[in-house]
Amino acid sequence: MKKPTLTESLTPKAPPQAEPPVPLAPPPAKVGLTESRVATSVRIEPDKLDELKMLAVRRRVKVNDLILQGIDHVLALGRQTQGRAVA
Repeated sequence: MKKPTLTESLTPKAPPQAEPPVPLAPPPAKVGLTESRVATSVRIEPDKLDELKMLAVRRRVKVNDLILQGIDHVLALGRQTQGRAVA
């Protein structure tokens, strides 16, 4: 390969032709979300998360499912105590 001369090196070169942009694929659909559910984030202490993971493994469920079961349980207890307070 021939070594370029000083004048060849100093002359501005035309930028290479850019390839046409590749059309972006549509964003993937959110899996598992429906209009009746809301996505949230929960901050859990590492010790509690470890316990939840161990319990989820024993029950063979996901940690998220275990948290949802706990929420359902607490809400059911709240409904029971509200029923007693009214009666």
